[in-house]
Amino acid sequence: METWELAIILLAAIVPSLIYLIWIRNSERYNRESWMRVLSVFVFGMIVSILAAMVLESVAVELLYASGSIFSGGLWSYEPYDPTVEIVVLAVVIAPLVEEWTKGWGVLTVRYKVREPEDGLVYGAAAGLGFAAMENVFYNSSALLSGFDVFLSTAITRAVASTLLHATASAVVGYGIARKSLLGTRGVGASWLPYYLAAVLLHGAFNGFAVAGEVWDHWAIPLIGLIAASVMAVGMFLWMRHRLKAMDRGW
Repeated sequence: METWELAIILLAAIVPSLIYLIWIRNSERYNRESWMRVLSVFVFGMIVSILAAMVLESVAVELLYASGSIFSGGLWSYEPYDPTVEIVVLAVVIAPLVEEWTKGWGVLTVRYKVREPEDGLVYGAAAGLGFAAMENVFYNSSALLSGFDVFLSTAITRAVASTLLHATASAVVGYGIARKSLLGTRGVGASWLPYYLAAVLLHGAFNGFAVAGEVWDHWAIPLIGLIAASVMAVGMFLWMRHRLKAMDRGW
């Protein structure tokens, strides 16, 4: 790979995430989080969270394929063999469960610095944006091998849809972690599990739209799925930012 190709891949993958990060962090007018902590969570999501997710997803797949496994017998070893079942399970179930969990680790690293519930939205979004940046490096690199037109469409789609989805879903997890941390200091019991599950459902729905073309054999389905996934990601991101600003102002 040429140096200029690597530069284009990195710019297309990382710059959108950093722009969204600035936008989200600066959405607060009062008690903004320090850039040092926000960027530390971003880098954590970019390196630790995504590497952990790759390992855990690989382990999950190995378990599903393991000889004698009830999952293997129930999902893969039947006739007629249909690989779309694997695609749906991996994209809609396993990936959301694993990735939202590992992205949440980034927020946990700064949970004792949380002062307000909305801080969790900022840190969660930072973890998700870091995760998306590195994931986009992988996808954009693969796309470039198929030609610049494929790379361009992939980079744009992922910058608009996938990146915003990761930011929004992990922001939900981050809010749950912040809420648990703040209430815990007051002696009130709380759990971030419902917020994690909500993020998993959001992520799973997005991935479901994205792989719809693999399930239904119709020329329009991939386009419809892409549009639906993009509208969902953008809409949820804007809603999350609106909630962040409203909470910051005490509404």
